[in-house]
Amino acid sequence: PWVLWSIWKARNKFVFEGHSAPPEDTLSSAIALAREWSQDVKKESPNALRSPPQQHPSPPGTVVVRSDAAWSSVSKKAGLGWVILDEAETHSFQSSASSVLSPLAAEGLALCEAVKQCRREGRNRTSFELDSAQLVKALNSGPPSKELYCIIADVNYFSSAFEFVAFVWIPRERNSMADCLAKNALYVSEQEVGGALIAPN
Repeated sequence: PWVLWSIWKARNKFVFEGHSAPPEDTLSSAIALAREWSQDVKKESPNALRSPPQQHPSPPGTVVVRSDAAWSSVSKKAGLGWVILDEAETHSFQSSASSVLSPLAAEGLALCEAVKQCRREGRNRTSFELDSAQLVKALNSGPPSKELYCIIADVNYFSSAFEFVAFVWIPRERNSMADCLAKNALYVSEQEVGGALIAPN
């Protein structure tokens, strides 16, 4: 799948930007993606996924927020998506970021945007649900790695005024809405050339 994805990305760059990459670069990109995925799977061990840390019960009126990110190793761009699930309705948001160094950093940026959104809207009792066990562990146990240090500091700062806040791991299949928003945000971001949106053929 990584080879097919890299070929598709190279094709898009050629069609939309006129940039023709050598086959070796496309193959190298596919190998890098496969290695990153393999490392993430090793970090998120099966035991950690099956046994998330115990959380305190949420007080009445707690809002559930789910966030996710999509990341490109070629452009170093990230699509960020988050949804706020309250009793009345679901609120969806998406954004993008540039110069993002890793998928984990992208996940952290998506969470940070979700936390800032809740603070702006005065949602002071919030349970943030993520599908990255590594990020949840960094938030709940610490200390964060150098890669996440500034992002975690921002999350802690913006959530410090909340009456209740929790960071909870959930399986990927329960985070499909935020995942779709993040992928769409990344796709839109990568179609933008010189501030203009390039329509597909």
